[in-house]
This record gives sequence, structure tokens and C-alpha cells, in this order.
Amino acid sequence: MALSRKALSRAMLLTSYLPPPLLRHRLKTHTTVIHQLDKALAKLGIGQLTAQEVKSACYLRGLNSTHIGEDRCRTWLGEWLQISCSLKEAELSLLLHNVVLLSTNYLGTRR
Repeated sequence: MALSRKALSRAMLLTSYLPPPLLRHRLKTHTTVIHQLDKALAKLGIGQLTAQEVKSACYLRGLNSTHIGEDRCRTWLGEWLQISCSLKEAELSLLLHNVVLLSTNYLGTRR
């Protein structure tokens, strides 16, 4: 894995100060839950969410949306869902890297 589990945990806004086996389990569980939520959200449609629900959904996926407008959050969430929903269970570690590619490096989060 190119990125350390600690770095991925920080990117996912999770506690990174756990023993390696617990950290690995926590990342895997968190990723699985997000993937399941993504599939349900894709069926529901982003348009059904309130502004606060969209911001919360972005935050859960590692994007600090505090200074990002609702429209940009919806666009970002749509991009995230496209990638997430195309992944199979065996490919879920790619979601963790997606956090780095789409969230941490998102231009709208820089101040």
C-alpha cells in the first residue's frame, strides 16, 4: 500500500493512533460502510438530500466541506458516487485512495 494506514486514517478523519491490527480493521469497516451507503445514496439520488445532508455525506467521505458551496458539494459527491459504485467488494481499498485523490487534494478545500 503506497500510503500508510495512519495517513489514510487521517484523510478519512478517523483516529490514527491505534495499534496496526485495529487500524486495519477500522479502515476496512469504515470503507465497507461507506460503500454500502454510496450504493443506497446512488439509488435515492443526491437531489433528494438537504444541503446539510450533502455536507455531512461529503464529510463522511473525507471532504471538509465547511468552505465549499452546496452546488460544488453535490458535484463532488456525484463524482465520488460514480467511482464508488463502480467498485466491487474486492476493490474497496481503492476508496481509501479515492479520499486522497478527491478529498484531500480538492481545490475547493484550500484556504
